[in-house]
Amino acid sequence: MKILRTLLFVLLGLIVLFFLMGLLKPFVSYGTEITVEKPIQEAWEVVQDPDNFQYWLEGFKSMELIEGESEKVGAKHRVIVNPGDGQEDFEMIETLTSIKEFDHVEMEFESEMMDFYQKINFSEADGKTTISTDSRVEGKGIMMRSMFTMMEMLGGSFTAQETKNFEALKKLIEANTKDYNPAPVVEEAETVSESMEK
Repeated sequence: MKILRTLLFVLLGLIVLFFLMGLLKPFVSYGTEITVEKPIQEAWEVVQDPDNFQYWLEGFKSMELIEGESEKVGAKHRVIVNPGDGQEDFEMIETLTSIKEFDHVEMEFESEMMDFYQKINFSEADGKTTISTDSRVEGKGIMMRSMFTMMEMLGGSFTAQETKNFEALKKLIEANTKDYNPAPVVEEAETVSESMEK
């Protein structure tokens, strides 16, 4: 009976501790950094290209503009993500809150279970580009907040996922061959001469 009572108190203590984590630490902050062997203009274009999202954002399925104008502050997108095998897709609404070309892009995401904020910063030195993130996730409700805090404290889940995504981004940028700013097409001299003769 004494052992049962002790186990009950231990279990109760763990439950209290679990919920206390969500009260004392209502959000989880994390980030990562990569440096790529590409100029900042090219790195920026690769990051901003929606066709590339599936190659570096794990679980990304689709994105649809639902309000405003793409790449303008206030633009809202419906983003569909799948967290993993056997799990259902979930929807987030992304709002672009700040953007400065070749400097940063800042977004807020809202879903049923969490609010997520991310700022991606760009800087260049010696022809190399450093991309860093400042991210924050906050669960909706004490249960989700406690769970997110525990996930990060015990396994660094959010940091690990962000690091994995940005390592994939690094490989994508360094392997990029797409010309995002092609030079204007100039007509050949013969074509120009022929049109002048007419």
